[in-house]
Amino acid sequence: MRPNPSTALAEVVIDELVRNGVDLFVVSPGSRSAALTIAASQHPRARTVVVIDERSAAFWALGRSKAGGGAAVIGTSGTAVANWFPAVVEADSSLTPLILLSADRPAELRGVGANQTIEQAGLFGDKTRLALDIPAPEWDDQNGWWRELVCRAVAASRGSDGRPGPVQLNVAFREPTVPVPDDGRTRTDPYPHSTEGRPDGRPWVDQPIPDTNAPMADLPPIGRGLVIAGDGRYDRPGLLEEARRLGWPLLATASSGLRGNEVIDVYHHILAGPLPDELVPETVVAIGAVGPSERLEDLVARARHRVRVDSWGRHIDPRRNATHRLVVDPVAFLSTMEAAPEPGWAEGWRGAQERVRKAVSGAVEWGTGAAVVGALEETGMACLVAASSLPIREVDAHLRGPVRVVANRGASGIDGIVSTALGVSTVTPGTVLLTGDLSLYHDANGFLSEDGVGLVTVVIDNGGGGLFDSLPTAAHAPSFERLFVTPPRRKAADLARLHGLEHHVAGSGEQLREIVDRGLTGGSRMLVEVPVDRVADLAARRRLDEVARSALEA
Repeated sequence: MRPNPSTALAEVVIDELVRNGVDLFVVSPGSRSAALTIAASQHPRARTVVVIDERSAAFWALGRSKAGGGAAVIGTSGTAVANWFPAVVEADSSLTPLILLSADRPAELRGVGANQTIEQAGLFGDKTRLALDIPAPEWDDQNGWWRELVCRAVAASRGSDGRPGPVQLNVAFREPTVPVPDDGRTRTDPYPHSTEGRPDGRPWVDQPIPDTNAPMADLPPIGRGLVIAGDGRYDRPGLLEEARRLGWPLLATASSGLRGNEVIDVYHHILAGPLPDELVPETVVAIGAVGPSERLEDLVARARHRVRVDSWGRHIDPRRNATHRLVVDPVAFLSTMEAAPEPGWAEGWRGAQERVRKAVSGAVEWGTGAAVVGALEETGMACLVAASSLPIREVDAHLRGPVRVVANRGASGIDGIVSTALGVSTVTPGTVLLTGDLSLYHDANGFLSEDGVGLVTVVIDNGGGGLFDSLPTAAHAPSFERLFVTPPRRKAADLARLHGLEHHVAGSGEQLREIVDRGLTGGSRMLVEVPVDRVADLAARRRLDEVARSALEA
């Protein structure tokens, strides 16, 4: 017997989520969500993190989910829920499971001008895989129904209907929302029914995620083929093995998780100029989302057969030029193809990589984004979270080793990156965040979360949006500096002081490596500032392209 129906409902929801592997709850302060917050904080197998800013809270949970952990965000009614929208958009676009527990007013208080009440059921529209509006509980036995709804929601978030993504459980509560029958202004009777789950901590309903097996593409044996590995759900070692069997080069994006193997990882610079005829493929198989690289898309466009494979069924074809779009396991697809390796094909790509890599690495100078990535690679970090815009592009161009990379590339927003990295850190200690100054200040509220989770943040401090320098905007937009580069005119040291972060300035690659390793060892929250001149950095990127072109022509 529970002291009131709201407490019973909240405890059941939290318990069933934990049974389904969702064991971290990111909460923001609020009254209507009190029952959920208290239930999460008191569950013996759950962990709670308090984040004041709801937008940051949602990205916190998103980061943990991206890193493979189970997470839910809890918020109170009204505008609090609306603050989750950016993270919901990213979770939808990147196919990241995310549980949204929005507390709401009961039906009798909706649509009548009650305080802090909006139409929040289904607020996120088609961005969620499932949106359930759970009414405020009465006194009948609803334990089994509540638990079944939670299992259904978790399964939907993990892709039971085809694609993982965010789900919303909009849960209505009447007062008292604290675990007493009389809170001083509202009195009720206890909830008389059992709230127990299945024995042995099992979920109420076991809902396996189905595998999708679509028809394969009818392609002839091909010698000059290559694979571009992006994100997605597939067997990484199996993909490497199939590429070897076919005799095809495998171009591995930083987010593929395949760097550090026998892959092509300097393609950004190999593709900096006209591609020699001996490196032009007949077939390209692009797996998952391969990022924003126009150079990769140019490569795909050169091929006769342009195959897009995604086991989740995403429509990834930005130039609308795919000859085949397959919803299938990519390793299973490649295994059906007959090997017909062309002599010298894979060796030609490997030789190009060796020449370009040597030339580019020898031309990298300190004070550039490329040098920052190179220095970080030599640290003991276990995971690198890269902000959108310029940082992820620098990582994709220059990271070589087998470091896991996490980025919000679903919708490519710069928002929420600090919180995302903190969420990742709960799963992967030794996480480093690489960000630009705009992304850092955009989510500075992420540092308002509780202490206890360490994070080393490295900020490329280049006085604003450095990526805009390489876009047509730089040449044609009036008031370019003010309207687009938007220099923050803030000092990272002041931000660090406000949030109690250890602050350092790195003036060389050796200093950066030493500072970062010390922060990783100590498990502290640290902000490392790397001053970078935007104009010089742009010139350096162009110079590296020239060096790569010369090496390829040699």
